[in-house]
Amino acid sequence: MGIWALISGEFGKTQGRVLGTTCTIVGASVLGLACGAFLEAPKSRKLPIFAVPVAGISLAALSALVTLYLIWITSEPYRGTYKLLFTSIVFAFSFAQLSLLSLARLATRFRWALTMAFISILALAALGSAIVISEANSDDGLVLRLLGILAVVDAAATVMIPVFHRLSMSEAAQTSGVTDKPTATEIDAEIAELKLQISRLEKQRANILDETD
Repeated sequence: MGIWALISGEFGKTQGRVLGTTCTIVGASVLGLACGAFLEAPKSRKLPIFAVPVAGISLAALSALVTLYLIWITSEPYRGTYKLLFTSIVFAFSFAQLSLLSLARLATRFRWALTMAFISILALAALGSAIVISEANSDDGLVLRLLGILAVVDAAATVMIPVFHRLSMSEAAQTSGVTDKPTATEIDAEIAELKLQISRLEKQRANILDETD
């Protein structure tokens, strides 16, 4: 439908609505898939982490419904509708981001990064939504600085966690290789098997020498 809206020749109100609907569904689907990926992971079954993907999917659906309402029903709704739309989109994106970051398997010494991500991402979403809902003065230097700090911490955690995941996997592989040492019984069995192999090879060698002579 989105392609039809672009190539139909005239780009009028209906084509704009169709294209907007397509983009809305695609955006909500991407956020839902990000949350769904974590929802299928075993670690998401524990509370309270289970609430993260569920809330993300719910808010993505809510934001899609509100957007479709604005596209097809009215472009001049109740004043609070746009505030609801902004808040639902921001938190849906935040929960989707947290869902993807939570898929990382982190060693104990790296888990602080995920905690930092949760705090910064949710605080950034809450502060931004509070500014919009309360219609506070966004020119306040302190608020802007706080938003900037949270955004930087958010970005840093998003970059660090995949790196820490990779390091944790490498350490786990090395530890597994060290701890999976063979037992004495296994070593004895392998020695006995090698002795039998050596004995068979010696007999074959002796037969070859006898045939040569």
